[in-house]
Amino acid sequence: MVEPRPQEWKSLAKSIGNTPLVQYAGEVPQGNKIWVKRECDNPFGSHYDRVYLDLFHHLESQGTLKPNARVLETTSGAAGVSFAGIGRLLGYECFVALPTGGERAREEAIRELLPSQDHLIFTPADQYVSGFPSFLRRFLAIHKDVVFLNHSMGPRDQETGKFTNNEVTLRALERITREVIEEISTDYFIPAVGNGSSVLGPARVLPNETKVIAFETVQSAVAYGLRYPGEYEKMFGITPGTLSRHRLPGTSYRGIEFPHIINAIEDGIVDEVILVSDARMDDEYERITGKCETKRLPHWDMLLPDCVDVGRTTRAGISVALEIAERVSEKNLLVIAYDKASRYDS
Repeated sequence: MVEPRPQEWKSLAKSIGNTPLVQYAGEVPQGNKIWVKRECDNPFGSHYDRVYLDLFHHLESQGTLKPNARVLETTSGAAGVSFAGIGRLLGYECFVALPTGGERAREEAIRELLPSQDHLIFTPADQYVSGFPSFLRRFLAIHKDVVFLNHSMGPRDQETGKFTNNEVTLRALERITREVIEEISTDYFIPAVGNGSSVLGPARVLPNETKVIAFETVQSAVAYGLRYPGEYEKMFGITPGTLSRHRLPGTSYRGIEFPHIINAIEDGIVDEVILVSDARMDDEYERITGKCETKRLPHWDMLLPDCVDVGRTTRAGISVALEIAERVSEKNLLVIAYDKASRYDS
């Protein structure tokens, strides 16, 4: 394997990672401490900077990508900004597919990094991420020279027909917690469930005694359904996905069976899954069912001090950490700051 463009990679690698680990300054009960790993301070504003640094490097090293190649990525969250930004620095012609109806601030951040307006392609809002497979079939059939990076999963297993882990993505995200454990001991890791990579990658290198408590919206409950089959319907009286599209872009949504989520649950990486809500979701749930169960969940839109610049998913993680802190004492709880508040506008 030949090292491609060594000076460019060396410069990029210096600027990505080794992000600050800061203590949450708000009140935390029972002598616990909440620590926030500020991945939002990476050059393009998220943990996905690590992923695309490694993905582009891997594909160049394997000869799959050549300079000035045309590359495509699908995203519902922060991945598109990191992909477009790092791809631009490396001279690639990047295309990004994004579901319609998301955060305009996020759309603009991606658009500014692409060669033209036409390189940002919107898929149907009502299908959200489940619209990606049909889009990919059409797009790649027409644009046969475009390489699809697919940070969310690896190739299909020939025997089972199921998609495998994307090990390049997972190894990149392992470095988040490797950096943390050089500074503090971690008793609880509280990751957001998206495609599962930011759960499985960072969690699998933590000490066995670290509890992994993942969170996702009450709307989606993908990991929750895998971890506790049938419990959602008993608790809420509806099926997951009944409520309208949630407002934590980049976190889990029903429609695609991501291997990272499935394997994180099946491999016993995740000790617990907690659902989160917000005031709008509470109102919708109460209109549909006449019940108020979602109001008892942690809320990402609650008032939190010291959270002015971080995004909603980070706020959700801190809310979950505060709930856990009510039942334990003298523990270190780790949350990832995935992106900043400036990436949200709705």
